[in-house]
Amino acid sequence: MKEFVSILISFIFMSIADSVDSAFNNYISVDAVVVCGSLIFINFMFKSIGEIGIYTHRTVRKKSGSYLLISGITGLILGIISFLLSDLIVDLFNLTLGQKEMLSGILKLYVIYLPISILHTGLLEIVRLRNDLKLYRKGLIITYISLISLDALAFIFTKNLFALFIATILSDVICFTYLSYRIKLKYQKITKEDLNNVKSYGIPYSMERVFSKALILIYGVLASQLGTEKYSIHTICYSVCLTLEIITNAYQATLMIKVPEGETYKQQYRNCMKMKNKCFPLIIVLNFIFAFIYLIISHGSVPILECFPYFLFYIIGVFGLYQYETYKTLCITQGKSFILLIGSTIGVIIRLLICALFINTSFALFIFGVVNFVDFYSRSVVYRIVLSKLYKKDKFDIKINEDKTLNV
Repeated sequence: MKEFVSILISFIFMSIADSVDSAFNNYISVDAVVVCGSLIFINFMFKSIGEIGIYTHRTVRKKSGSYLLISGITGLILGIISFLLSDLIVDLFNLTLGQKEMLSGILKLYVIYLPISILHTGLLEIVRLRNDLKLYRKGLIITYISLISLDALAFIFTKNLFALFIATILSDVICFTYLSYRIKLKYQKITKEDLNNVKSYGIPYSMERVFSKALILIYGVLASQLGTEKYSIHTICYSVCLTLEIITNAYQATLMIKVPEGETYKQQYRNCMKMKNKCFPLIIVLNFIFAFIYLIISHGSVPILECFPYFLFYIIGVFGLYQYETYKTLCITQGKSFILLIGSTIGVIIRLLICALFINTSFALFIFGVVNFVDFYSRSVVYRIVLSKLYKKDKFDIKINEDKTLNV
């Protein structure tokens, strides 16, 4: 529980700072709100692929420099693709001409932004997985003090979204340089074993992320069909939900430290359930408290009263997300990344089918909020069922082997 509280405090600080960062973007104009809302879904896709090395490190827990380098190289390749295909990507969304031009300009910047962002967040995670929470907190403080300071300068002097993204890049570089120096990060040569580990652990996990986020991208595209007014409301409500995930992310980060202490599946399962029961009340209370704080901070050019009562239907997603993070951790620590792909596919398809069914109704925004809970809870049910089946099968195989030994 001590680790959870420590990580939670760090993550809450990070989420408040992220909300302030979003507020600078959102106060520029409603067009900026819409563009940043579209970038959420594009980021999902690119980072799901780019973080493939970090996904591998979560399971392997060694040669962090090699796996971070793999992620950085992948991020650079994706940044080049974003630069070249920016005009095609923006056409996925139902935006005005001015909004498309703004989004295209930001995507061209991804050739720099994406690899630096992936390296920065990857190094922060490596520090956290080493349980060096003191250094992790220092890294976050440096990141967000520099980010908000640079954001404020960019906003005051330019009120330009492009300048705000430059501020983000600079703050990532500052923190990454500091952490690299502190942990004396060494980039080892990428070996065949590293690539095999990526193939065994990183690619299945990345495939789950990519396929899931591709369908979430469709969810964002569907939302853009609601028109600028409703899409801007959806953007604010959904971005608050994403910021709130920082609370369940803190819970999952704690699980990633505590659960591997168990050597067998049974021990890891018990560790998971123990943390789950301890953390649930605190997570739910904090979710609803900070939901309103984040909304007040980040609503920007969208009147806050227009976000009600839709907002309330978006933030109940925590009840599904909490279960999802619990069983997802078990899948990762057991090296069963293929289960994530199965569960996420089912969950997101259910989300899209419900949205498509009700998109032309007067209560479509309520539905776009509720599906967050339905999606994540469906995933958790699939993870739980498949893990249970595999565990029972392992016990059955052991019993057969024991019987054969006795017969001999």
